[in-house]
Amino acid sequence: MNFTFNGISASSFGLWVEHRPPVVTPKRLIESISIPGRSGNLLRDTGAYSNITLTYQVAYKEDVRNKAVEIATWLYQPTYCELEDDYEPTYFRQAVYSSPFSVSDVLGVAGRANITFECKPQRFLKTGKIPISATNGGEINNNYQPSLPVITIQGSGNGSVTIGGSTVSITGQIDDLIIDSVNQNAVMGGNNANNNISVSGGFPTLVNGATEISWSGGVTGVTIVPNWWTL
Repeated sequence: MNFTFNGISASSFGLWVEHRPPVVTPKRLIESISIPGRSGNLLRDTGAYSNITLTYQVAYKEDVRNKAVEIATWLYQPTYCELEDDYEPTYFRQAVYSSPFSVSDVLGVAGRANITFECKPQRFLKTGKIPISATNGGEINNNYQPSLPVITIQGSGNGSVTIGGSTVSITGQIDDLIIDSVNQNAVMGGNNANNNISVSGGFPTLVNGATEISWSGGVTGVTIVPNWWTL
C-alpha cells in the first residue's frame, strides 16, 4: 500500500506502508462552563472538531538513511498539504508533518519508520473538488457536513449572488471573481478584491440538504467548488 503527501508518493522514496493508521474520529469541541452556585456545568457546542494524528508504519529495502534529508525535505512543509492513501481512495485530508524523521536499521538491508501527520478533522471527498455550474434560482444538494465552498462569479459589472442565507454584493467589473469561503477572501485576476464586495449573512456555506442559489444585476454565471467533507 502507499500514501501521497503534497502530490509526491511515498513509494518514490522506496517506502511502502506495512500497517495502515487506525480509524480515528475527531473530538467534538464542547466548552464546559462552571457557574457559581449551580450544580452541573453548562455545555456549549462550538460546532468544531479537534485535529487528529495519523501514523503510517513504513518499511524499506534499501539504505534510506542516505535519503533521510530528501525525505525530511518532502515531509517538512510550512503549511497543510493534501494527504491521501490507497486505503481510502475517494478521500483526502489536509495534513502537516512536524516530527523528527528517524529510521531503524534491520541487519543493514532493510528498515522501518513511523511517519506521523497532524491532520485537520475533515475527510474531504475528491468529488468535492469538481466544479459545479449553478443555475440561477436552482439548488445544490449537500449530503455531507456543512461545507465552505469556493465560488467563481462571471459577469459584466455590478451585481449580487445569494447562496442560502448569504448575499455577496459586487461593485465594479466582474471578471472571474473568486469568493473563497474557506479563507473568507475575494480574489480577481490574482489580486485582492475584498474592496469590490460586501457580504451579508457571512461568507457562503453549503448546509446539509438543499441550498438555494440566485443572482442578479451584471452577474451571468456562478461556478462552485463545494469542498464536500465528512468525519
